[in-house]
Amino acid sequence: MKHFFLVVRDEKPETLVFLREITDYIRLKGGVCSYGVNPDDSLETGLEPPKDTEAVLTVGGDGTLIRAAQNIFGKNIPLIGINRGHLGYLCDLDQDNVFDAIDSMIGDDYTVEERMMLTGHILHDDGRIGHEVQALNDVVVTSGAGLQVIYVRVYVNGQYLYAYHCDGMIFSTPTGSTAYNLSAHGPIVNPKTNLILLTPINPHTLNARSIVLDPYDEVVLELCGRDPDDAAEAEVSFDGNHRRLMRTGEKLAVRRAKETTKMIHLSDVSFLDRIRTKMQAE
Repeated sequence: MKHFFLVVRDEKPETLVFLREITDYIRLKGGVCSYGVNPDDSLETGLEPPKDTEAVLTVGGDGTLIRAAQNIFGKNIPLIGINRGHLGYLCDLDQDNVFDAIDSMIGDDYTVEERMMLTGHILHDDGRIGHEVQALNDVVVTSGAGLQVIYVRVYVNGQYLYAYHCDGMIFSTPTGSTAYNLSAHGPIVNPKTNLILLTPINPHTLNARSIVLDPYDEVVLELCGRDPDDAAEAEVSFDGNHRRLMRTGEKLAVRRAKETTKMIHLSDVSFLDRIRTKMQAE
């Protein structure tokens, strides 16, 4: 590959210096490179890499890579992350090995992994169907009134599953199993698998656990009031942004997205090796 597109979180001076180093190196090796900035959470517009882009390199942390995956959804361009933020699970590269990695990519010495994504929309009480939004890590539902318990009913393929009193609910992909799902004591799974994890956040019961669902299941969460006069509100976020508001009686439908995120893989480090290293570092 020769055509690269860099995605950054911001245009701070130190970021631009690093971008210049990478861009100059790629051009020195006979490649082509340009860059763009991830849009803010409130924007619906995505990134527009040049049509001949063969790889997207994100510069920042896991959040930068996740948002880039949302913003180039459907463009079928593989990504790889360069970590310049906090310790993360998704970025394979850092400032010490990025140039060796560029050599490998230009020499076509890499593999591509496909990562499952989720897509979701809100079913409004007036019959309207909300806009579909995708997520690489997770779709999270929490109270729209701050630290407050919500009451939800969950259905799988139209069949009633369970009712939860909890602080929220996490719909996670395998890639997102090491994100919020992990903090909520959900299971860690190999990111190359295909499944949906359903994990309640601080459930107010002793028997509520994470549930592993088939990747082709459709999961519907209904926001309920704790009494007939309760006008509850909940906030839905997709990978921490693209926030939506739900009200009592409305539903959130989540299922596997038709498209995947493609991740460039360069090293021989296994998933288990990476998990062990990250856990020890933390």
